[in-house]
Amino acid sequence: MGGATAVVIVLRTTDDVLRWAGRLVDPPLRTAIGRLPEPSREVAELQLGWHHRTWGGEDAPAASIRSAVTLVCADAVGGDPHDAVPSAVAVELMHHWSAIRRDLVDEHPDGTAWSVVGAEPASLGGEALLALAFDVIATGDPTHSSPARPRQRPGRPGPDRAMLRILGDAVQELLHGQHASLALRDTPPLARTQPAPVGGGEERTDLLRDCLAMVEQRTGALFGAACALGAVAGGGDPAQVERLRLFGVRLGLAVQFTEDLLGIWGERGGIGPDLRRRRRSLPVAAAIAAGADELAALFEGRARLSDADVERAAKTIEQSGARDWCRRQAEELLSQALLALDLASPSPTAVAELVALARRATATPR
Repeated sequence: MGGATAVVIVLRTTDDVLRWAGRLVDPPLRTAIGRLPEPSREVAELQLGWHHRTWGGEDAPAASIRSAVTLVCADAVGGDPHDAVPSAVAVELMHHWSAIRRDLVDEHPDGTAWSVVGAEPASLGGEALLALAFDVIATGDPTHSSPARPRQRPGRPGPDRAMLRILGDAVQELLHGQHASLALRDTPPLARTQPAPVGGGEERTDLLRDCLAMVEQRTGALFGAACALGAVAGGGDPAQVERLRLFGVRLGLAVQFTEDLLGIWGERGGIGPDLRRRRRSLPVAAAIAAGADELAALFEGRARLSDADVERAAKTIEQSGARDWCRRQAEELLSQALLALDLASPSPTAVAELVALARRATATPR
């Protein structure tokens, strides 16, 4: 006697998804960068950490969360993730261009291309990465040899204008965020403080508002573009593309809160490098907003911070309530991201993988 057939969905682990994405994205990314002329290619390889190791095929490293969500967003709208590989490559190129710009603005060259080749060559190499990102989106093929004609897509001849617009808008947002970062760097913290009450007895200031806006223009815009590009590549309708873009923006904000917490309280419990660099991260801005004037005075100075100064700064931030506030903000932003994801009506398997990727990206030690 026949019965109903059970449908079994086998979910991949997050590590499996990242390795799968790495196998898809790493080889064409390497081919695309290999097409750059010297010395731009050297700058790119230094920035990506390729100068000391080679990978390929089954040995490709796990992809970034950015690449993985781009591919899975294509699957989420019913498309083929392989069609989103050029988008994932373009997102990686845009990210590393932005990272070079960020390092130059924040004056933190350690471990980057800038520390090897200098500021101006690194900047030029970054511009080459950005130009390559637009080339990849315009042609739909990271591996072509120049000159090339745009790949023809069924029903969508020539370059996909929606994708070019998404990429262009993200670049504008990232540049706006860099301008905001310059303004934050060059203005003393106490000069920006204008307290205004917020819920729970906390105080928000111009400094904190500006930091939040900068994060949305940088990390939020990048993750938003990654998800939107994946959705377009997968054939999503405009409503799905916008909701997945919003999922990415909110996820990017949550990721930045998480990274800023780890930049002060490292994964293994030690104090991270951000305080020694006087980086005006979200926990720092939140602490100053809450009245931590001692911390503001430390950040106004120019002398190298001692180990005792760094420990005192971390303790001041924690005592101000800023550490807990940042944790709560990350959790709330993640909830908002997951709501936008649910409204996009993605496939069940894809939504499970996107949720797992989002939780991995926003995990912090307690």
